[in-house]
Amino acid sequence: MKKIFCLIAIALMHISCEDVVELETPTGETRLNIDAHFRVFTEENPIRTEGQVVLTETVNFFDEAIPSVSGATVTITERETGSTYFFQEVQAGSGIYQNSDLIFLNNFNVTFDLSVQVGDQQYTATAALMPSAPIIDVQQGDLEVFSEEDLEIIVTISDTPNRDDFYLFDFGFALYEPIDDEFFDGNDFEFSFLYTEDDEVNLQAGDVITVTNDGIDQQFFEYMELLLEQTQGGAIFSSPPATVRGNIVNVENPDNFPYGYFRISEAVSRDFTILED
Repeated sequence: MKKIFCLIAIALMHISCEDVVELETPTGETRLNIDAHFRVFTEENPIRTEGQVVLTETVNFFDEAIPSVSGATVTITERETGSTYFFQEVQAGSGIYQNSDLIFLNNFNVTFDLSVQVGDQQYTATAALMPSAPIIDVQQGDLEVFSEEDLEIIVTISDTPNRDDFYLFDFGFALYEPIDDEFFDGNDFEFSFLYTEDDEVNLQAGDVITVTNDGIDQQFFEYMELLLEQTQGGAIFSSPPATVRGNIVNVENPDNFPYGYFRISEAVSRDFTILED
């Protein structure tokens, strides 16, 4: 993923080598990954909710398969009411846990507690529904930075005044852009996003792109900035290349913390059809 407002550094290196060098890559201890990501589309009628809890384990650098975690007990509890909602594994061995009716998440005045029990280890996290901002326009630009194959998308949102807002824009294809409203609080804000050859996305005229704006909190905003800096827009919800702490803790053994995050976002989407050049 490339930002428009960025400084491009170019390093020229000339390397010649004769001997084969073998590198010993560290294996590290296995940790649990918990991806608990939920969206509430409040602008749709009826309101649509989506999300799930995905449990996997970290793998070594060159491993291709990511092992899933089965047999866990997964719940979300409304702290104010004590109502608890259970999530079931959709298929044995999948590591994907779902609840058939997530409409209970559509409440800005409730704190939600996630609990994941795996064996004798309990993992917990807290989240609330974070507000988003309407996407009022999506246009196709003509900016080319790296090649003629670049595709610029110009997005305009309408920010709510007198509130510290943080957003995560999802442009599909595992391409994300975190933004905060520090410099445009309460105003319409326009920014550009660029699909490039490096993204390995083959977009053609007539293809439909879905742009989604998720409301997030400041902690997840900072988490995503660090994660994107390390992965450069790769598969960010698999094994991180370094220790990136989320908001989930291990109750019995805090040092054996999991990777991943629990978040609930108000989400706004807009479809855009790519035009001819």
